[in-house]
Amino acid sequence: MKVLTSILMTAVLASTAIAGPIAPKNPKAPVMPPPAPTGCECFAPGFTLGVFGGAFIPDSGDAALGGGLLGEYFFSEFVGVQGSYGVFATNSEHHAFDANLVLRVPIKSACIAPYALVGGGYGVNSVNEGNFHVGGGIDIRLPSMGCKGIFADGVYYFPEDSEEFTIVRLGVKIPF
Repeated sequence: MKVLTSILMTAVLASTAIAGPIAPKNPKAPVMPPPAPTGCECFAPGFTLGVFGGAFIPDSGDAALGGGLLGEYFFSEFVGVQGSYGVFATNSEHHAFDANLVLRVPIKSACIAPYALVGGGYGVNSVNEGNFHVGGGIDIRLPSMGCKGIFADGVYYFPEDSEEFTIVRLGVKIPF
């Protein structure tokens, strides 16, 4: 009986020595949540459509109002291409078809992006002619509205044979 009691007491004491949680053989590292965004994420690569109102301002003569459409695709948050069509109520209706390279610098803390553009186009008026143009503007996005935004820019045109002019645009952009 002494042997049986000694074995039983040894078993009881041994069982208390391993009481509590047992660690797995291969513990996994804790999963950390992704970092929270540090500002506006509205200037990601992708496609945007826009509509604008504008003014055709020749270097001499009367300005004319008009409007148009644009589409743009950004390959990164900094570099994209833009195509636009505008029509303005000049003496004989000026139609502007433009293609641009756009370079922008998003300021994510304010959800705005100043940009510069350079490109070429074709103007149809009393004279049909190609042109070269440069300009700049600002794109403001509203994250609470699905990153829809407003933009304003000015573009100076150097046509082949006629007088130089500026087109100023103000419009809205809808990302897709």
